[in-house]
Amino acid sequence: MQKNNFYKLTAAALFTVAMGACNKPKPIELTNEGSVYMPQAVGTRAKVDLLFTSTNTRQELVFGAAYGGLKTAGSDNSVSFVVDAAKVAAYNAANGTNYTLLPATSYELSGLNTVIPAGATSSTPLTLTVKTNTVTVGVRYMLPISLSTAANGQIVSSLQTTYFRFDTLLRKSIDVTGLGTLTVSNENDGGSGAGEGSPKLIDNDINTKYLFQTWNTALATNGGAWWKLQFGTPVTVGAYTFTSANDGATRDPKDWKLQGSNDNTTWTDLDTRTGEQFAARFQTKRYEVASPQSFTYYRVFMTANNGSSLFQMAEWRVIKYE
Repeated sequence: MQKNNFYKLTAAALFTVAMGACNKPKPIELTNEGSVYMPQAVGTRAKVDLLFTSTNTRQELVFGAAYGGLKTAGSDNSVSFVVDAAKVAAYNAANGTNYTLLPATSYELSGLNTVIPAGATSSTPLTLTVKTNTVTVGVRYMLPISLSTAANGQIVSSLQTTYFRFDTLLRKSIDVTGLGTLTVSNENDGGSGAGEGSPKLIDNDINTKYLFQTWNTALATNGGAWWKLQFGTPVTVGAYTFTSANDGATRDPKDWKLQGSNDNTTWTDLDTRTGEQFAARFQTKRYEVASPQSFTYYRVFMTANNGSSLFQMAEWRVIKYE
């Protein structure tokens, strides 16, 4: 009886071992095991808004390489990168965009070589620093950085290049129009208090307008007409806006200069525009001052409108950046 029990126990044990061997899970093997790629190339991670203020003129971004799969690097894996400037044109052609290569003077790189350490899954990060005070508002910039070599592992071609894209430059700004006193060279025939008198130019209401009837005389006598703001203390204007009025596109400004002065006599040209057109009524267009300076007086000297004997505009605003 004991002998039969021994055989039964032995058979059960062997069956258990056999079943255990059959149920042992297979090692998980991923198709990307050991591959190398740039994590920043995934999705929209490389699309960045730049911030520029008087106290913040540099913005840091990081990039590097990562080890694909579930395992870690078995040994140090040296990787290197390149700035792939030629890929801007290819990207634009493929995506219907108009990016401009970020100028070399507008960024710094901490380096282009790093290591995925043994036992790790990602490299020691490298830094891209954008000098936000050197880029132009309204220009869409791109800097493609590609993973060029890896000592170990195959580079994933679809995640080999990070297209750092800078569509927007954010700047903190203040509308300082209301701090100035307005004067004009040509007033409305009904006077400044009329429904379309000069104060309507800066009343912060695009549904009102400033209109004068003597444009042809102003052009013949003075070469144009002007409107001017005087501030109590010098102000650095970084941008300004014009808003077209409700009707009569031929009355819109076409050619002008924004000028600054500290004595109301000697004027410095800050921005020059020719052939400007407003595609719609109540359209606001913003103009950036390339090299802002500090002045007490700012004036717009207009030398052409779009053909009418009248001039009109809904709104003029001046903007200071911080």
